[in-house]
Amino acid sequence: GTQGQKGSKGSSGPAGQKGEPGLIGPPGPPGPAGDIIQPLPIQTSKKSRRSPDMQDDEPVDYGMEGMEGMEDIFGSLNNLKLDIERMKFPLGTQDNPARTCKDLQLSQPDFADGEYWIDPNMGCLGDSFKVYCNFTAGGETCIYPDKKSSGVRISNWPKENPGSWFSEFKRGKILSYVDIEESSISSVQMTFLKLLSSSARQNFTYICHQSVAWYDAKSDNYDKALRFLGSNDEEMSYDNNPFIKAVSDGCSLKQGYAKTVMEINTPRIDQVPIIDVMLNDFGDANQRFGFEVGPVCFLG
Repeated sequence: GTQGQKGSKGSSGPAGQKGEPGLIGPPGPPGPAGDIIQPLPIQTSKKSRRSPDMQDDEPVDYGMEGMEGMEDIFGSLNNLKLDIERMKFPLGTQDNPARTCKDLQLSQPDFADGEYWIDPNMGCLGDSFKVYCNFTAGGETCIYPDKKSSGVRISNWPKENPGSWFSEFKRGKILSYVDIEESSISSVQMTFLKLLSSSARQNFTYICHQSVAWYDAKSDNYDKALRFLGSNDEEMSYDNNPFIKAVSDGCSLKQGYAKTVMEINTPRIDQVPIIDVMLNDFGDANQRFGFEVGPVCFLG
């Protein structure tokens, strides 16, 4: 018979296996030049550097300068450790003062009331100063007025006028305060002591003969009450300060000799110590007064 017609094209077969890798190509062009890194300098002593007369096989001595530097570091660390120990456990001595009496009481609870050294700003020991620590009252730091500020004897004050500040009297002055050794206390240390305190108190004793200090029982008012000037130049009296109280007020009756004890116990630390006082009830022939200024005691 005759040959039939050519059949249609069949479908594609499956993909063959992966061929072998080709030959490695030629190397590429060189890259850009890199940055030059300087080698670290090795510090050696003059003795350790090789000199021309050294033998090649002689070992190189790199010196002790590095170790000497380490000794300085360890010495500084040891001093820092000692400083921290002193701060944690002060003794209240001149070479190991506390920041405040409260700090001293916390680290040395068995210490008795007495005189101790403090350094509120914890700077150099040269500005530390001695105070009275009242541990019985909770760790108060007490500073006393100087001798000329501690008070005046009772007198009729014939040359002075009622309503005057004591600093305006001929024998008067601004009240100032010192440490136990009668040395002045720097304003920086006083500022730090106040910053470390939460309250402060101070007593003022008025010694009288028919002269009112605070309350006037006959007139039933406080018109002739003492006025105090605080360290912050704030005037303080019955009419504007709730932190002033009469602990005892024998002068209120105006009968013979007596005394009134005023106490300023304030959370506003900048109000104390008082630096001046205004006297308001004297001038009559039978009237006399004197006063005593107590220490200011700060409590942390």
